[in-house]
Amino acid sequence: MCAVMVSRAPADVLDPRFYEHLGEIPGDLFDDRLFWSVELVERYAREWAIELVATLGLWQALEGSGAAGATAAEAVEWAALEPGIQSAVAWIFEQLVATGLLHAVGPAGATTGRRFRPAAPLRPSHRQVVHEAAIEHHENNGPFLDLIDAAGEALPRIARGECTGEAALLGASGLGRWARYFSNDNPVYALNNRLAAVAVAERLPSTPGCVLEVGAGAGSASEALLELLETRGSLGRLARFLITEPAALLRRRAGRTLPGRWPPEETGIALSFDALDIDRPWHDQGIEPGSVDLVFGVNVFHVARNLQRSLLEAHAALAPGGWLVAGECLRPHPGQPVAAELPFLLLESFRDVELDPELRPHPGFMTPELWVANFERAGFVDVDVVPDVRVLRELYPRITTGTVCGRRP
Repeated sequence: MCAVMVSRAPADVLDPRFYEHLGEIPGDLFDDRLFWSVELVERYAREWAIELVATLGLWQALEGSGAAGATAAEAVEWAALEPGIQSAVAWIFEQLVATGLLHAVGPAGATTGRRFRPAAPLRPSHRQVVHEAAIEHHENNGPFLDLIDAAGEALPRIARGECTGEAALLGASGLGRWARYFSNDNPVYALNNRLAAVAVAERLPSTPGCVLEVGAGAGSASEALLELLETRGSLGRLARFLITEPAALLRRRAGRTLPGRWPPEETGIALSFDALDIDRPWHDQGIEPGSVDLVFGVNVFHVARNLQRSLLEAHAALAPGGWLVAGECLRPHPGQPVAAELPFLLLESFRDVELDPELRPHPGFMTPELWVANFERAGFVDVDVVPDVRVLRELYPRITTGTVCGRRP
């Protein structure tokens, strides 16, 4: 059983038509080594779900629910767990639906009303076997597995009300873990940065322009963009690079490393490092309307408290014809669980956002269709998804990374 779980089958071979639909994205970003890393971390997340459904007493709740099954909220209540973990429990249940262990009734992606019941006996978790296979395949998969481990180990304590997700995952001891996860050395996460860098490079003005990056963290997306422009001999298209991040510790780290690799006196690029909170008016934070040629951020806009308001701020900051490029972890289909989501679902800042039944029906990762609708509602034109996950998901159902691009008229 364990050997089968980590060995390839015909279904694990990427459809060659996938590469025909990448558009401006180089095919080598989706090489076979990365593809198999993605498969293994997804399997690892499912093994954690199997472990957690038993540890939290949720399987017993489902077994006791009868033919009607139970919602995530009902299972949480039955197991006497903290209500705040309902989203994480829904993630666990959806992972088990994907494995065939649970049967679900109700529309996928529904925040309430979707009911779950056992479809097969609960098997043991083979998490350690998958962990070993993932590290053997690529040692740099470790940071991804470590973050899922941290979430899986913390969830029982959070569920019992012994600590918060922020205390468990964002304390001083967790900073190094997050830094390693968001690094370009982490192949599965680095794809987010690489795709966004290509989309930005394709949309820079032909004359030297000004780029504003929001939510830069410690600078891994900035690094990916500068590396790509350097490789293409296109650093001259970037006159000013405004790298912003509200967390001072992360901002200082970016400010120490990036100028050393790309000295302004040699590249001619004016690098600046400032704070910017996307939830507050950008003009009040020094970003003048119409002052930048391109705004981009990687995995930042999905945590905006009011997404439409933040998109409108980006729209206002752009000069006419300027582009917004949002690299995002995308949910290919409504309700489809994503491996990377578990740690974030434990953070109140990820869940506590303003919802809209049409444009933002749930917190966190969204489908490409929802992103396009949000961009268009904010006044962007020529909105597209790069690469087009709406096509690629039919060829590879676990394509969860892309960029959403829109132009200010």
